[in-house]
Amino acid sequence: MRQILLIISCLFCCNLFAQELTVKQMTALPMDLSASQHERKDLNGRACALVKVQLATMGARFEGSVVGSAEYKTGEYWVYMTEGSYMLSVKHSSFVPLSVNFRDYGINGVQGKRTYRLTLLMPQGGSMNIDDGLRYLVMTVEPVTATVYIDDELQPVENGTVTRLLSMGNHRYRVEAPAYESKSGTFTIGNEKLLLPVTLQSNMATLSISAVTQGTQIYVNDQLRGTSSWTGSLPAGTYRIEGRLQGYRNHRQNITLAQRDHQQITIPALQAIVGNLNVNFQPTHAEVWIDGKKVGTSPDVFRNVITGTHNVEVRASGYTSKQERITIEEGKTAMLSGSLERQQAAQTQSQSQVQTTVSSASGSAIETITVNGVSFNMVRVDGGTFTMGATNEQGTDADSDEKPAHKVTLSTYSIGETEVTQALWQAVMGSNPSNFKGDQKPVEEVSWDDCQEFIRKLNQLTGRRFRLPTEAEWEYAARGGSKSRGYKYSGSNNIDDVAWYNKTTNDECTRNVKTKRANELGLYDMSGNVWEWCQDWFGSYSSNAQTNPTGATGGSIRVNRGGSWLGSARVCRSSVRGSGTPTNRLNNLGLRLAL
Repeated sequence: MRQILLIISCLFCCNLFAQELTVKQMTALPMDLSASQHERKDLNGRACALVKVQLATMGARFEGSVVGSAEYKTGEYWVYMTEGSYMLSVKHSSFVPLSVNFRDYGINGVQGKRTYRLTLLMPQGGSMNIDDGLRYLVMTVEPVTATVYIDDELQPVENGTVTRLLSMGNHRYRVEAPAYESKSGTFTIGNEKLLLPVTLQSNMATLSISAVTQGTQIYVNDQLRGTSSWTGSLPAGTYRIEGRLQGYRNHRQNITLAQRDHQQITIPALQAIVGNLNVNFQPTHAEVWIDGKKVGTSPDVFRNVITGTHNVEVRASGYTSKQERITIEEGKTAMLSGSLERQQAAQTQSQSQVQTTVSSASGSAIETITVNGVSFNMVRVDGGTFTMGATNEQGTDADSDEKPAHKVTLSTYSIGETEVTQALWQAVMGSNPSNFKGDQKPVEEVSWDDCQEFIRKLNQLTGRRFRLPTEAEWEYAARGGSKSRGYKYSGSNNIDDVAWYNKTTNDECTRNVKTKRANELGLYDMSGNVWEWCQDWFGSYSSNAQTNPTGATGGSIRVNRGGSWLGSARVCRSSVRGSGTPTNRLNNLGLRLAL
């Protein structure tokens, strides 16, 4: 009888104390900074990895490449392991020892200063019922950047969520965030896990500013916030609002915002600072163009011209155009006089070096022009109507200055097949300012003003009227014109096919033109390689439909487009807008011609 009782007792003990733990998951926690914030080093001075073993019972021991003692922290153990370890043994008096091979879960070896989570499950039912009195709290917070304290202990927040095992009973919490009303209170952990959402109320005020004069730069406390319009959130306080635009008098006003205030203000029409321009050029009735816009014919006095430096061009059929940079001063009259030269035989010969062909790849008419032995192609872009700005394929990458999307109608024009190369710039200007030398690389380190001088000389050599494209012309061509297939980048939804950008250049330098795939019109490098100057002043978009728009009426910065070898894929999209002062020179900034 004693032997029978002993056998039964042994069987009962084995059943009671020899149950098995199982692994639910083993995963890396890239957003959990615990391993670096609570760093532990091995005997060689190398930072350890931290494995958070979730096991809802105390008394567990861990063996393997473990550094120091494991720390029990309410429902989980913090186990530090040497870098490269992949085996961990878990031992507990109530369970069969468990060996976990991290490689079974896609982790070949833990990395120093990285945090991992190993979740273990205890057996349910049977002759053993273990309840350690711990339950999960899942707290979601808004804003997701809020700081969370539970029982006065700072908690890790991952994507706006705090997940903790807590003892049953009452607990305290406090949630804080800058510019938000803090919230604190208590909660009770019962038999089930607790889902606790906490939303803080913002103390920020909302301010909307619009300007009557297009192109007005909006400053708040001397910080540029936007052009023509801006809406944003600000802490309560007093602010100085200023509207600035080159050639106009600044407008200033102060406003006071209260917490959770909503205010709308309008910057009134800025007062223009003007002078006059007297143009007396032969032949009579020659056309006068200021900053790419025809204003009349010679001779005449053009009044109320905005102060500042302007590009003035005098044109007449059969004559070589004349371009000058003229500075207008307040209350004064600038003088421009002279005679246009009739086109000489050499210029006629230069014009004879123009060939019209049709590209078999794109079906677009191509005009080949040769200047001082260097040939380049101009591609005809048939006019049409398109949607400019943040269209659907741009998705969440679209910036605020790409909005609102709006309809634009353009007349037919021509645009360069490639960016202006260093060979062409050298042939026209006799010098090469580029940082990354190469005849077939795009010219860079050229300002908007430099481009105007290049175009002036090119027009003298060819007798043509080259110019920079307007921003609308540039985007229409980048999208493929009337042949557009709705791509995100110029010619493809896969940017690697069509663009030299920071991934494909390894942040090294520009690349030769025409070494990536062309877009629907046969144009190359409209995404990437170098940013390209446009003719327009930079300004905010309007939702109104437009025909042949030329941008803001004035400003201090000019538009550039297309992204570059130094930029990410996001800034190489067809709708992305860049800008810079007319004197700005960079090694990722060039130009493309229009005609």
